[in-house]
Amino acid sequence: MKESCSVPHSVGIRKSDIGGWWRFGIAGAALMIVACQLVLVAKPTPVETALHIPPGTVIPVKLDDTFEVNTAHTQQKIETRVAQEVPLVGKQKISLRARVEATVVSVEKSGEGPVSVSLKFDRVEEKDETLAIATSARAIASYMAVRAAQIPLAGADAWTPTGWGTTVQIGGDQRFGDGGKVRNQQKQTVGKGVIGGVLVRLTPNEALGCEGSAPGDRPQATWVFSAGACGVYGMKNVRILRNGRKDPVGVVTLEFAKDDIKLEPGTSFLLRTVKP
Repeated sequence: MKESCSVPHSVGIRKSDIGGWWRFGIAGAALMIVACQLVLVAKPTPVETALHIPPGTVIPVKLDDTFEVNTAHTQQKIETRVAQEVPLVGKQKISLRARVEATVVSVEKSGEGPVSVSLKFDRVEEKDETLAIATSARAIASYMAVRAAQIPLAGADAWTPTGWGTTVQIGGDQRFGDGGKVRNQQKQTVGKGVIGGVLVRLTPNEALGCEGSAPGDRPQATWVFSAGACGVYGMKNVRILRNGRKDPVGVVTLEFAKDDIKLEPGTSFLLRTVKP
C-alpha cells in the first residue's frame, strides 16, 4: 500500500478564531509536512538478503572447458558450472549454470611419474553476487560416467519426456524418474528425483573420507551422483589424494598417473562446502 503524509483537518472552528487559526495553521501545517517528509526519508530502504551458503552444502559442478594436465600452472583459473539448482535455507538457491571458479594452487611433477595438481573451488558467482567459499571434493566423474547416468535403463522413445525414465546414479543408486524415489543398492529410500537431478540424504563412506548427512540436515542436490558417491568414477588414471576436508582445508589435490591426461568438458565434481 502506498504510504503518504497528510495534515488533519480541523473541525469545530469558530468564526472569531479564523484569523488566529489561519496564522497558526499555515505554520503548523508546514512543520507537519516537513516532519512527515523527514520520517519518510529516514525510513530504511528494504535490502535484498545476501546469499548464504552454509558449511555442508553440496554443489554439483561440471567443467566448461578441457583441463590439460601438461599445461596446468599455478594461479590458473578453471571455470565450472552448477549442474543442478541447489536449494538453500529461506528459499534461497544457487541457480542452475551459476559459475563456480577454481584456482590451481600448485603443480608437482616427478620426472616421468605422476603429476599432482592442487586446486581450490573458492568462488561462486550467482547473478550479480560473488561469494568466497571453501569446498571439499566428495567425488569426481568422467563425462562418459555422467552421460551413462542420464540414459534410462529401458531406453526411451521420442515421445518420452526427459527425466521420466529410471536411471542408475553414479555410485549405484536408482532414480525412478522426476518425482519418484531414489533408492540405494540396499533398496533403502534415500531421497527423491526432482527436475534436473535429485535431493537426497548423504550416506557416509569414511574409508574414502566422505561424511554423511548430519541429523536435521536438508536433503542435498547431488545431480547424477548417488547419496553415497565418493571417490573417482570412470577415470582409471586419476585419484583424489586430498579431498579438502582437512588441513589444508579447501585444497583438493588430484593425482594424475601421467602428464598427458585431459579432463574433458562435462567432467563433473561433487563439491561440499567446509568451514575455512
